[in-house]
Amino acid sequence: MPNVVNEILYEELSQSFRDSGSCLVLSFDKLTVAQDGDLRTKLREAGVSYRVVKNRLANRVLKDVLDLDLDEALVGKCGVVFAPEEMAISAAKIVREAMKAHKKDVPVRVVAGIVEGESITGAAAETIADMPDRNTVRAQLAGVIAGPARALATVVSAVPAGLARCIQAKLDQGEG
Repeated sequence: MPNVVNEILYEELSQSFRDSGSCLVLSFDKLTVAQDGDLRTKLREAGVSYRVVKNRLANRVLKDVLDLDLDEALVGKCGVVFAPEEMAISAAKIVREAMKAHKKDVPVRVVAGIVEGESITGAAAETIADMPDRNTVRAQLAGVIAGPARALATVVSAVPAGLARCIQAKLDQGEG
């Protein structure tokens, strides 16, 4: 019986990893039922799914499906947040905000993540929440590109604008 159950869980987990564009591995220790419910609700409202996984099974699926090894991250009680595209960044921000109230013993922390096919583990995984999402990067890039063009337009228009102000001042003084 356990083999059949593991086969079903393996297939479900494989499909979840294939369908998701990114994911987070969360380690939780002293998570209360109320905290878990609150976290799940916030993640669900953000459009991502969260499920507790068996570590060996999840690692086997990751190796088989995505060719990734997150063995050092899948230790203890773990859960996986499945998110489309780069929504793992938003999910990491939700986890960070949900656990900000617990200053001493943070019951949940991000121990690994997969964003756009790249695995992030260790201390770098905790900084996933600080990463900008795709729209933010696009806006920053547009600002960088538009900055010099705006400055050039200002400089080019400064000479004719100054000349026009001088002519207008002379006309206002009556020295036509």
